[in-house]
Amino acid sequence: MQIPWRAAPRAALSSPLTLLVSVVTSLLLSFVVAAAVLHSSASGSAAVAYQADRLCDQLLHPGLDQNTKRPVPLQSVNEVIDIATEAAGGAEVLTGTYTEVRRTDFGGAETFARFGYRDGALDRLQVLEGGSRDGLWVPLSLTRTVDGFQLGQRGMGGRLPPVTAVYADLNDPLDQWWCTERQFVIPNPIDKNTDVTSAVVWTPSRQAFLDLPESVTAGGVGMTVRFPTETPATAAQAQALLERGTAVLDRANQGLRRNVVLPLVVENARATIGNVRSAILPLTLISLLIGLAGVATVTSGWVQRGHTELRMLWCRGSGPAALGGRAVLELGLPLLLGGTAGLGVAWLLLPVYAPSTSLEPGTVPTAAAAVGVAVLASLAVTWLVAAFRTHRAFQGRPSSGRARRVFAAVPWELATGALAFLAWQRLLGSGLSTPLKIGGLPRIDAAALAFPLLVVLTTALLAARVSRVLLRLSHRLSLWHLPAAQIAVRRLAATAGPVTGVLLVGVLAIGTIAVGSTVAGAQKASLDDKSGFYTGANSVVQISTDLVTGARELPAELRGSTTVVGVSSQYERTALVVDPATFTDGAYLGSTDPDELRARLTEPLRIGATPNREVLLPGLPPLNPAAGLPSFPKIGTSGYVVPIDRVASVEDVNTWYLWSSKSAVDLVRPLQEAEIGYRNVEERSKAISGLPFLTIRWTFTFVTAIGGVLAIVAAIALLLAIEVRRRQNAVAGALSTRMGMSPATLLSSHLVELGALTGLAVVVGGAAGAIGTGFAVPRLDPAPRLAPGPVLPNLFPLFATTAVGSALVVVAAAWIALRAARAARIGELIRG
Repeated sequence: MQIPWRAAPRAALSSPLTLLVSVVTSLLLSFVVAAAVLHSSASGSAAVAYQADRLCDQLLHPGLDQNTKRPVPLQSVNEVIDIATEAAGGAEVLTGTYTEVRRTDFGGAETFARFGYRDGALDRLQVLEGGSRDGLWVPLSLTRTVDGFQLGQRGMGGRLPPVTAVYADLNDPLDQWWCTERQFVIPNPIDKNTDVTSAVVWTPSRQAFLDLPESVTAGGVGMTVRFPTETPATAAQAQALLERGTAVLDRANQGLRRNVVLPLVVENARATIGNVRSAILPLTLISLLIGLAGVATVTSGWVQRGHTELRMLWCRGSGPAALGGRAVLELGLPLLLGGTAGLGVAWLLLPVYAPSTSLEPGTVPTAAAAVGVAVLASLAVTWLVAAFRTHRAFQGRPSSGRARRVFAAVPWELATGALAFLAWQRLLGSGLSTPLKIGGLPRIDAAALAFPLLVVLTTALLAARVSRVLLRLSHRLSLWHLPAAQIAVRRLAATAGPVTGVLLVGVLAIGTIAVGSTVAGAQKASLDDKSGFYTGANSVVQISTDLVTGARELPAELRGSTTVVGVSSQYERTALVVDPATFTDGAYLGSTDPDELRARLTEPLRIGATPNREVLLPGLPPLNPAAGLPSFPKIGTSGYVVPIDRVASVEDVNTWYLWSSKSAVDLVRPLQEAEIGYRNVEERSKAISGLPFLTIRWTFTFVTAIGGVLAIVAAIALLLAIEVRRRQNAVAGALSTRMGMSPATLLSSHLVELGALTGLAVVVGGAAGAIGTGFAVPRLDPAPRLAPGPVLPNLFPLFATTAVGSALVVVAAAWIALRAARAARIGELIRG
């Protein structure tokens, strides 16, 4: 027996369509597998980047701190710096030294000042007057406390260096280079006891700092020791930096306090990778099975088209195993090329579907190995299907189709429905568990996240079963008064198997896209809303009562976008004092109607589940309002809201804030220009940790990508079904047109046939996605204690886009079918 292997790869060229479909099927299958590996790794890197953006750059490398409450003796400063420099092994070391705020003079009346030195500090200050680097640099705020202040003055009887520059005070929000020194470089400008606060007077060198008079440095100094480094891009890099930095601190620490923030960053990044991987694994496996089913379909078509040649080879002694090998040799190279292309496409499209382009070490080889396994599985399926089909065709008894009927009769939708019910119970019970550790991630239950996808899968199986039954009964339908519809129904009934397959994949595709994009969008909106309600506005700063009493005027640039809000708290009870006229200008309102809210703010309000009894809070009249709202910015679902005209003395209210719809930078710039003191700048974007929301969002972004792949599979399957029955359609179409059917009616019949199929997939898939997410979205709340809860976003743009895309595919497929009929030579087709 001669096994027919030599000419097999070249023989594959006789069917370009089969080669193309094999390549595309393998490409999509490999893309899903590789993208799952790359995406889970990229999510960890995105978690590192997100957390690093919320931290000071110079805190990423473990550092050392010693504040002025537990100072370092002045004579030990050089020793601490030398040991830290030696421990760093030649890497950059950035140290800062600061005195306590001391009473001193600069050649005139005494004032309060803090002296300091930090390597490179003078390069990062805005000089307002002077600029020579051989003397003291004094903040503008300090010069205003000294009458007749002039450059060149030497304070403390000439024991201080001369003043050679005046610089602009540092204010929040700070540049990254300064943010680790915030406790030293920014005073409290709204503290009523302003005599004990001061910005830093910078010395020109460390030696000049050490030579300061003993009365200034008595009792020791505060120190910071930083080891600037590049921001880690991956969890592995963060782990390596943590280990390296910890080793440096072990060698450099001389009694200073360790400042290490990376452990939580690394832990959260690792947890994110695990959460995303476990959540996308089931969908990846389902997509893998669908891809292998596609490979099996391609192989079955190969066996059917090559039936004559395969029978001849069987008659010459080739058994089913050898003929299966023939299929592997013909289709193996396209499958291998498709797998390689899928890996390349997954890597190239990483910026499109993944939250980061930085990957953990070894991720690409792991993805390549996963693709290799998928390709080997495809080759195994190819061999098995070809061997089985040839065995059944040439050696087995005629098939009664009993096994197929039994398989089709099994109620798979009941099994997936039961799984969906179990997933719903998990979602209700422990889908998202609140972390016990501050800053940790909630535990994400992959089974709970699978609920909306299981709803889509169950609906797809049910739709396929119902459509098969309806097509079986369609012979009773008489629509000859609508010939295009009647012909379309008969064509669908004649190919019930492929039709239900396309419908199944189409519903899965549309439903998966709906689930992925809806949940991801809901998580983004929920994070924005919760952050806005938590801070109260896009940006917030604490101010003194001057802007409230009218002693100072609000800068013109902030009018119309800013409001003044007071906070009075006592015994875990909180009330907001608001200005009804301007509150809606600056507060974050979410979906609340501004006009309706403005009308409600004219009287005191009880918010949420606040106890129904009278309370007394500092600076406020007795509160026991009858009217109320379910939630309110800043205080959430418990507290009180009081109009400012009900407050007798604004000075007695605990604290006052400016809430603004502008960014923090745009809010503080006019305040700085007007020399209005402020502190405690807070931004909505950094108010709460968004990593739990982002983890779920990244997971369902990948779900959306998988849905896109399934949509491509469905479109290819539809076009392939048209191409496979090209001869049949051509004969039927040509005969119909010669019997008087107009081309418009023929085109209409194809449009009705394909439009009904895709339209059903869009409607059923969209409805399944909407129902699944409608139940799941309110439960997928990583921060349930913060109001408001997640809500379902507007689905119309998604469905409109899906409908337009489906319509384009239908038109293209109908045009292909019509073109084949009009170009057909009926005599040659009948003879063939």
